[in-house]
Amino acid sequence: MVREGSERKRVLEIVELSNGWQVVKTENKKSPRDFKVKIINPKHPQGLTIKHAHFAIDLYGKLCQNREKALKVLEAISKVWQGVNVREVLDKYEPYTRGLVGYSLEYILYSLNWILEQEDVNFTGRPPNKQKELDEKIERQGIKTPEGRLGSQLAVALLCDIASGVHPVEAFYGAGLKI
Repeated sequence: MVREGSERKRVLEIVELSNGWQVVKTENKKSPRDFKVKIINPKHPQGLTIKHAHFAIDLYGKLCQNREKALKVLEAISKVWQGVNVREVLDKYEPYTRGLVGYSLEYILYSLNWILEQEDVNFTGRPPNKQKELDEKIERQGIKTPEGRLGSQLAVALLCDIASGVHPVEAFYGAGLKI
């Protein structure tokens, strides 16, 4: 069980990272299949809910440090989003991303794998003009949207926007996220 305020949430899955941190999937209430993704580490022993916005800021920092390596991070994220096994993607892309500031590729991929899944679980639709805009942002980065992943497409488009040079604040506004 993971504590959420005064409530305890049932743990659905745990991934133990190589640094001892745990990425945890816990039950949530938006829908019968809904869940939250949390990180448990020494700074957050009770668990902290993580969101795709955290990874958008992290990608921006990586792009500022080394654009080529940061784009490999986005490529790795897209592979996981398209259904490639996280461990396989991590093994392939980690050597290309070593030395980048911020979150480790391991933490990014395992967390976003579940966060993006959670976005799909709770997706109820969007206007056609917004859908077309997201399709275009993702296609400009050379990424193909996988079948059945329209809910998570907003988060991936946000990352693509940042990778294309849009400042994170503008990218959040464009995605309709409150910051």
